Amino acid sequence: MENNVPVFDFTPESIRALGGSVVNDFEEGVKGLIGIPKENRSFENTMLAFERAASDFGEAVSIPIAMAYVSDNAEVRKAAQELELRISQYAVDIFTRGDIFKALNEYAAKGEKLGEVESRLLAKTLLDFKKNGLGLEPRKQKKVKKILKELIGLELLFSKNLREVNDSLAVSLDELKGLPEDFIGRLKKTQEGKYLVTMNYPDYLPFMDNAESDAARKRLEAMFNNRCAAENMKLMENAIALRRKISKLIGYPNFADYTLDDRMAKNSANVIDFLERTWAKLKKKGRKELRHRAKLKNRRTGGADKTLNAWEWRYYNNQLKKEKYALDHEKIKEYFPLETVIKGMFEIFGVVLGIKFVPADLPVWHKDVRAYSVLNADGSAAAYFYFDLFPRDGKYKHAACFGLRHGREAADGTYILPAAAIVANFPGASGDAPSLMRFDDLVTLFHEFGHVTHNILTTAKYAKFSGTSVSRDFVEVPSKMLENWAYYSSVLKLVSGHYKRPDEKLPDGLIKKLIDTKNMDSGLVYLRQIFFSLLDLKYHMAKGKVDTTKLYEKLMKKISLIPMSAGTHPQAGFGHLMGGYEAGYYSYLWSELIAADLFSVFEEKGVMNAETGARYRDLILAPGRSYDEAGQVEKFLGRPVAEAAFLKSIGAA
Repeated sequence: MENNVPVFDFTPESIRALGGSVVNDFEEGVKGLIGIPKENRSFENTMLAFERAASDFGEAVSIPIAMAYVSDNAEVRKAAQELELRISQYAVDIFTRGDIFKALNEYAAKGEKLGEVESRLLAKTLLDFKKNGLGLEPRKQKKVKKILKELIGLELLFSKNLREVNDSLAVSLDELKGLPEDFIGRLKKTQEGKYLVTMNYPDYLPFMDNAESDAARKRLEAMFNNRCAAENMKLMENAIALRRKISKLIGYPNFADYTLDDRMAKNSANVIDFLERTWAKLKKKGRKELRHRAKLKNRRTGGADKTLNAWEWRYYNNQLKKEKYALDHEKIKEYFPLETVIKGMFEIFGVVLGIKFVPADLPVWHKDVRAYSVLNADGSAAAYFYFDLFPRDGKYKHAACFGLRHGREAADGTYILPAAAIVANFPGASGDAPSLMRFDDLVTLFHEFGHVTHNILTTAKYAKFSGTSVSRDFVEVPSKMLENWAYYSSVLKLVSGHYKRPDEKLPDGLIKKLIDTKNMDSGLVYLRQIFFSLLDLKYHMAKGKVDTTKLYEKLMKKISLIPMSAGTHPQAGFGHLMGGYEAGYYSYLWSELIAADLFSVFEEKGVMNAETGARYRDLILAPGRSYDEAGQVEKFLGRPVAEAAFLKSIGAA
């Protein structure tokens, strides 16, 4: 099979037609393997035949489904959403098929000697069927299948509701005091002359960080944390109840243990132990940070309040950075024009990983999207890569890496090139200023680019193990890994240049302050991560009905030290718990621990060291899930993973 360039010219009609054709193609692909006599079964005619049929099926729908999140055509988005629901539910049909499961089991029972990767493919595929109820008596099997399909509908509706939020807060010019001119300049205005601040991150976060008006921040935070509240709270609570039923039917104590059975962490006890251990190390630091911010608030307001409210903590955190370190992120962003950052990022990771990004005239899904061919050091093609960086109506609201196509070996022995995109919502140009990135935006870009490297540098033979198709608690390792580069002077010089004076790099004094302030709020930041992780586990370990608001309120105050605002329902916007991280939010911290240990090798050898980069590419990125993740980490480190580098990196050693 030749490496066809991905295409995106889907119409609502072509997407709707695809729903039926891919199902027919899959059925054709598996028809042959089902009727083979068990004595004639082989890896090729049974396991590999199923894997290829499943891979072809996944590839055929991957890009059309992505259009639900990125197309500017509402009808295309609608058709793609319908396709995603249909295909996700049909995937449940596939992994609850007794005839396919029987065929795979018959082959497994032969006990043929297989290579490490092939043996792993068979074991992981069988486990997928078992976790979908295969092996249970028929009545329970049917129940599991019905619940899994129902769950998919709830999860996709939750996500759709958040994508379609278009609420905005009307504020006066006076209430915009503290915000920079370029921010104010790009806001839409009402007929009455008020300015509209949307719920999109390029509006929400700068406003919460900088707006001097306490009342305006309070109103915006209340609006943001009540997005889709009435509908999404119900969807989440119904999903949690259904997940609990699935775990009981299949024989797990709770949904967390059902989920973790195939993760690095293995079970909920290990995760809770990890989270509580980290929590204990950060409590003191977090409380101290809170006192400093409360003291600043009281000095400015004349109060004596020890509490920082949800609409205050980001603002006073930012004010403390300005006061203690003379660090003004609105000024710093002038040194990070988007184009300069991208050019520098390509240069840095091109050297480290031995690749080159070449702008290419390839098909795209929107005029703002830019496309690249990714080349290996010898000039051979490695992958395709895309940027879709600015907000627009109906588009995905966060920043994410979209794996558009898995790299894998085709039936004729050629390699199908992977494709991936960064879909983000960075601020656009405003007035005479181009798109400027806040330092947090730069870290986010590096994070998502880490996922991209995992996707595009895969050499996995099978799509099931390709790129980011690893254990959920390993998937964030490459993304957390690349964030570390953002805190190195040599790197910040390469990605900076004042937008008016491009040769003027970010000054050494500001670089030192950025690095010095990395952990000035790490106590509060990581307590918040621990709060989200424990909340997720508690939701999914509960024995009965969960009051998601009450539990959120209790744990937020206890762990993050910031109380939940009365009348808000932040869980209604917690998309991760309805989009792949349910009982898995801890993965960010778990992965960060591993990434910090891996990065310690780069610190020792040099952050631009190509030899270390080649080992990292070969041992961590290229295999995907072809081998045990912990084993690959141990090969790279020369020892098992340890916590010391992580605790040092967050200032909690």
